[in-house]
Amino acid sequence: RKLERHAALFTKLKPVHMSSDEAAVEGANERQQHPRIFYIVEAAWQSMEFKTFVRTLDAMYIEDWKSPTADRLPGGNTPRVRVARQNARIEETVAPKGLWRNCYDATWLEKLKPHQRKRLNVIDKDYVFSLTPEE
Repeated sequence: RKLERHAALFTKLKPVHMSSDEAAVEGANERQQHPRIFYIVEAAWQSMEFKTFVRTLDAMYIEDWKSPTADRLPGGNTPRVRVARQNARIEETVAPKGLWRNCYDATWLEKLKPHQRKRLNVIDKDYVFSLTPEE
């Protein structure tokens, strides 16, 4: 897949900036399902546009993993099945600096103190999250 146009965004992101997840086991006596399912723990700084983009990339990765170009599936563990919940837990994680304004949640940005917003060095343009092939 041609994702090179998103390289500028990807280079600004580290694992600490992303959402996390927790195993979808409700009670202490319940057993984990297989394949394992994980509920997404939201990162407060992420806009819905950004979340939709990275979750689409996750789905594309799983689709590619299930349809390898070789004769068999890749070795190792299967990719995690990550599920978004209506009332997901939200964590105040580290936000990356220097992203486009529509990458950040607008309400989260408004709650920051002016010096915190300035330190983020937000690019005053909207990022194009398109995943359609380039021409």
